[in-house]
Amino acid sequence: MKANGEWVNAPGNERTSLKGSLHGSNLDTAAGFFGISTPIQNASFNVDYDLHWRNPPWQPEEATLNGILRTRLGKGEFTDLSSGHAGQLLRLLSFDALLRKLRFDFRDTFSEGFYFDSIHSTAWIKDGVLHTDDTLVDGLEADIAMKGSVDLVRRRLDMEAVVAPEISATVGVAAAFAVNPIVGAAVFAASKVLGPLWSKVSILRYRITGPVDAPQINEVLRQPIKESQQ
Repeated sequence: MKANGEWVNAPGNERTSLKGSLHGSNLDTAAGFFGISTPIQNASFNVDYDLHWRNPPWQPEEATLNGILRTRLGKGEFTDLSSGHAGQLLRLLSFDALLRKLRFDFRDTFSEGFYFDSIHSTAWIKDGVLHTDDTLVDGLEADIAMKGSVDLVRRRLDMEAVVAPEISATVGVAAAFAVNPIVGAAVFAASKVLGPLWSKVSILRYRITGPVDAPQINEVLRQPIKESQQ
């Protein structure tokens, strides 16, 4: 962990600036050291941040929060997204709700755990509203790209997600076996069962809006492979 900051304690013009980085080989172990539970397991992490707000360092104010966050995670797994502070952060981006939607629509394909090779995201915050246009999850079952905004004060979001299924791809199955033979077997079995359906789906697009705690997820596009390849 590296950090440096500045606190200006001037009447009527109090402000805090904080800049630094966090990195490690295991996110859940590092989070546990600080007493924080996380649904992301066994992933390396690198986070660069540059944030400032108009309040003391120990009282960040969402309405005046500005700055940038760059996050990179290595290979890992999403488990129980409903628990812990990290789960709350993922809910801000509606990621847990999206996974629940995918599991419902493709219940024979998406397991309780979601394995990924990497996650990359850049987010900038302006006056308490977080924006991202390049969040990308490279998953074994699907790739997920997300963009949009989250109002941290009103706790409302307006996001778009594009899901590209990979279950029928040989590379995806091989990667699953490389990570975990048991998971690989499950992925392979699912690809056999859902082959006729999954091979027809190339792109799924969702619109995610509303309160962070109860977002509305609407499918706006299900594009067949033949159409996407034209």
